[in-house]
Amino acid sequence: MAASAPTPGGTDFTVLVPALDEAERIGGVVHEARRAGARQVLVVDSGSSDATAEVAVAAGASCHRVEDLAPGGPCLGKGDALWRGLALVETEVVVFLDGDLQIDGPEFLGSLLAPLAAGAQLSKANFLRIRPSGVPGPGRITTLVARPLIENVAPELAWMDEPLSGQIAAPVALLRELPFEVDYGVEIGMLLDVHHRHGAAAIAHPDCGSLAHVSQDDVALSEMARQVIRAALRRSSDDFADLEPLPRPPHGS
Repeated sequence: MAASAPTPGGTDFTVLVPALDEAERIGGVVHEARRAGARQVLVVDSGSSDATAEVAVAAGASCHRVEDLAPGGPCLGKGDALWRGLALVETEVVVFLDGDLQIDGPEFLGSLLAPLAAGAQLSKANFLRIRPSGVPGPGRITTLVARPLIENVAPELAWMDEPLSGQIAAPVALLRELPFEVDYGVEIGMLLDVHHRHGAAAIAHPDCGSLAHVSQDDVALSEMARQVIRAALRRSSDDFADLEPLPRPPHGS
């Protein structure tokens, strides 16, 4: 295997990847994580029916079935998989990567991690999104749902091009304090939680190059939009300061 690329400030980090039926691309994601120098590469498999687990392990990841992680039982969604996997992280910094990515260039993870060395609490990747057709352009949920929501509930963050980016770097201790949404509301919830607790200045949105994602159909996007809207509305209520996580035992219990 080729030598790992240096990370900013010698950052010791873990890459955590939630995955469901991503055998086609998960190997490439794991390869990029290892090439960037991750101490751990953890894949949390949410019940794949394909060879996701086998491909991930062959590429050098440690793969865990979500139902085997505390508190056990079926996966409730993407956020639940991330929360359960977070308990396995041994480093002080974790990077979340989606399992359906095609990362273009070795600088992606280094660019994502760099703001943490400069004091940021949450680094959320900005990137040029490449559609399956090969034409670049923003995601539909981002354009039609997330950006308008952000403009209304947290206008200080309206400058962010990709507020739903799932490519995130942050201190593990910070993330373990947040009330993770169990589903696709996790990214916007995490963003608004850090903004509420630490302010907009604690959030970085570095340019990390380009990414290709697998496109979802309209039915799946409609459900994702509903979850994003629910997470944002929960955080725009008068009870925001007392927001509790959706039911889940704390890490270490």
